[in-house]
Amino acid sequence: MSQGSPAATGSGSGTAEPAHGQHGHSSPDDAAAAAASSPPTLPPAAPLQRPQEKRDGEQAGGSSSAAAGVDRKGKNLPSAPAVPSSESSSSSSGGSSPEDADAAASGARPFDSTAVFQQLLREQTAIKEAGGPLAEGAGKKKKPEEAQVKSSHAIAELWHNLIKFFHGEEWHYSEHVNYQTHPITEVRKYYRVPNLATGQGVDHLDAYSEFRRVTGDGECFYRSFIFSYLEQVLDRQDTHEEHRLLDAVKRVSVQHADLGWTSKFPRSYRAFKKLIRKLKRWKRHGMWKWNSITSTSSYRKEKLLEFFRSYDTTQDILTFLRLVVAIWICSHAEEYEQRVPDLSEHYSLKDWCFEHVTPSREYTDHVMMTALAEALEVPLRVEQLNGGPAHDIYTAPGPGVPLVSVTLLYTGIHYDVLYPRAAPAESSS
Repeated sequence: MSQGSPAATGSGSGTAEPAHGQHGHSSPDDAAAAAASSPPTLPPAAPLQRPQEKRDGEQAGGSSSAAAGVDRKGKNLPSAPAVPSSESSSSSSGGSSPEDADAAASGARPFDSTAVFQQLLREQTAIKEAGGPLAEGAGKKKKPEEAQVKSSHAIAELWHNLIKFFHGEEWHYSEHVNYQTHPITEVRKYYRVPNLATGQGVDHLDAYSEFRRVTGDGECFYRSFIFSYLEQVLDRQDTHEEHRLLDAVKRVSVQHADLGWTSKFPRSYRAFKKLIRKLKRWKRHGMWKWNSITSTSSYRKEKLLEFFRSYDTTQDILTFLRLVVAIWICSHAEEYEQRVPDLSEHYSLKDWCFEHVTPSREYTDHVMMTALAEALEVPLRVEQLNGGPAHDIYTAPGPGVPLVSVTLLYTGIHYDVLYPRAAPAESSS
């Protein structure tokens, strides 16, 4: 029996979205009006199937949440406790956009159509030569599928910029994780939400000083989560958190072996451990290279931001996080089966995970967020742009204040990183 209304519970119906290089058909005014008329309650587990046009739209630049209440048979899903859910994509159809502001702020150069076509030609040539005798590094040939994925990302971005040019927009390459943070007072201006549903503006975000924008390509939750976590790990002088994290993912590796899956987990697991080793190295090199704590922190942050700039370096990490979620859910089936609707003897929890969790660009709901935070034992809190209550997705298992925790900003369709204000120093008596 279905409960609730998909329209009421869909994660994309709440607030305006950032222009992170996504495509869509709704305008910021429409989004703001929707926010004022129907504050979103956050949706249940991921739908068991969505219309094909929604899947096509996700491949263009993000995940859709419009079908958050539709199962494989087209029925409404039961409502779940309000918790943040998915990413979707739409962009402004007129006027200046946050993406235009990004271009101006970053000093993006004017569009050069000749350069674009020349670069496209070079990319197409690279595809033909990938793995061939004339390819660069022919002695170490890349797997065909790897070369195709890397080349397709580059060409997709070029065509995207070309399309933007013909629509009169600036041409620039966006960063997957924005290099600059922004004061929390700018959050309303950035998302173009003049009158939030609560009527209280962004006062509920006064506990935060800044937010960092993350590109909306369907991976914004995983990217925001792991960047925020690793950024805090880098700020620590010791390596206790790195060792704790590696112990946690080792347990997940054992669970993967117990499940007997054939997956990309071994490769992505190696990539994740390699990233943690890099973090330790950045810490050591930063202390050798610079004399002040501020400079050391800047060096580390620069290396982390550089790592998160490209699909080539982050794709395995995002794959790893998705597999961690699937492994954790299926290893705790008794707990998670009751959270996922419409499972049956013909459609298992594993089937659901392989359809909605592990594929890239699939949108993220509260079930997946909970599983990731529990598996890595990282406290996770999600604040809502529309002024609704914050959600503690996972809290520390033991007493005391956790040294590292993640706080994200949920706009109704997208996730960005939030930075809590530093606690005021106690005045000496």
